[in-house]
Amino acid sequence: MDKKEKESKKILKKMNSEKNKEKKKKESKEQTLKEKIVKFFRTIKDYCIKDTSRTIILVVILIAVFVIINACVRRVNLAQIDLTKGKLYTLTDQSKSIAKNIDSEIKFYLWDWNYVDTDAVEDLLIQYNHENNKISYQYLSSTNVDDVDLIKKFGLEEGYPCIVGENVSSGKTSIVYTSDLYTYDQSFNVVDITEQKLTNAIYNLSSDEVTKVYFLGGTRANFTVDKGLSNLNKYLTSEYYEVDSIDPIADPTIPDDCNILVIPGLASDLTEKEAANICTYIENGGDVIIAKDANYLLRVNDFPNFQKVLDEYAISIPNKLVAETSTNAVAEFANTEYNGLVIQSDVASDNEITRILFNNNIKPILFMTGLIELDTEKMVEKNVNATPILKTTTSAAIFDCDKQSYIENTEKISYTTGAVLQKTVASGDESRAVVLASSMTLSDTALLNYSMIDYDVNLVMNSFAFAANKGELYSIRKTTTDTPYTATEKQDTMVKTVIYAVPIAIILLGVCVWVKRRRMK
Repeated sequence: MDKKEKESKKILKKMNSEKNKEKKKKESKEQTLKEKIVKFFRTIKDYCIKDTSRTIILVVILIAVFVIINACVRRVNLAQIDLTKGKLYTLTDQSKSIAKNIDSEIKFYLWDWNYVDTDAVEDLLIQYNHENNKISYQYLSSTNVDDVDLIKKFGLEEGYPCIVGENVSSGKTSIVYTSDLYTYDQSFNVVDITEQKLTNAIYNLSSDEVTKVYFLGGTRANFTVDKGLSNLNKYLTSEYYEVDSIDPIADPTIPDDCNILVIPGLASDLTEKEAANICTYIENGGDVIIAKDANYLLRVNDFPNFQKVLDEYAISIPNKLVAETSTNAVAEFANTEYNGLVIQSDVASDNEITRILFNNNIKPILFMTGLIELDTEKMVEKNVNATPILKTTTSAAIFDCDKQSYIENTEKISYTTGAVLQKTVASGDESRAVVLASSMTLSDTALLNYSMIDYDVNLVMNSFAFAANKGELYSIRKTTTDTPYTATEKQDTMVKTVIYAVPIAIILLGVCVWVKRRRMK
């Protein structure tokens, strides 16, 4: 063995020796730590378990620590962690944007929530507050002397839980009841609209703008605010629209403060002067909502002066009815006697009026609806952009009311039953129109919420929001619905195990501790 080899072995031996020392030192530290932990718990056991009074004191200390930590967390007002698939309890970007831009102090009062789960609502209110500290909330209770004046001020009653929003400076209020926080799609899945309602309330309470809606009334219209449109009137006023009506026969002029003109179906044609005034209103950038029926009973439904109004948007509504032959497109409650004339319309997926309906699988019900014909060539001439928002299936047939006969859909096309029109007028402003081929869509019959399902309310209220150019304020909803859940046999067994086995295990552990303590005495 040469000298170099000997030196190498010596170095390796030294390295191994150092490694062994480090290993022993580490093991010694681990052993020491382990012994300390064991000694700590042994000390607690010897000190507390052998003495009942000390055990009680330890339990009290643990409970006190838990209460203090919980109180501190609540004081910090942290929002819950949202693990739901559709982020049901996380504010959307649109809500955050609206909340951040609020300058007024908005306060929400939660009333009579003793038997209602408020965690979701409170969590959203916490998030609004984090976005803007001018938005706050508090609970109201009839047992709290300080709340009595507020309860009287808002006219609140026991047994009617609700959220009252108030603009502190202006005194403007908004009330949302618990039943308003959800709706259903046609599969009876729950659709959460809590955020929509709260964001709408914040927007309306902070806004100084007034949207004035005038309904064309008198004997000229099929429906009026006082007759047939009371539900629509209620919905509009609850969202801070100011509603009024005009009688075109008595006074054909359109008021200067009109923001939206509604033509809820015509019983007779307009006069030339009435039509001219409406056309002038449109040419000045006025917004309209038009509902027009086919006339099945009178057969002939020729309204040339009203057609002049429709010509402003290069559309027409012929005297024809849509009949669906597909059972999937016919409303469930409509039996065979309606001959497919009560339909559930397909909705556009990419328009702000119907996007939320599409995402939540909600299809509006149309009663005896006609169809809308779009003249694309004239639209180019008149600077009109059209978007069909309601359409039939390709299996729909047409009933010609004038000829009293069906027209077969040989080309297998879908017909437009609702459309959005946007017209650029001479001043550069935009006139918006929502046209529906059924005036029944606006009526009390359609807005009654069949089986608690908002078939048409969403469509109609979104249409008014569009006409008022409020953006997608009414479309803030979660695209995930709560589907009724049925556990499998295995999952059911696991849940029962957790419910029953864990408490029993804790009880047995307590008994063992008690027995051991008795033996130590």
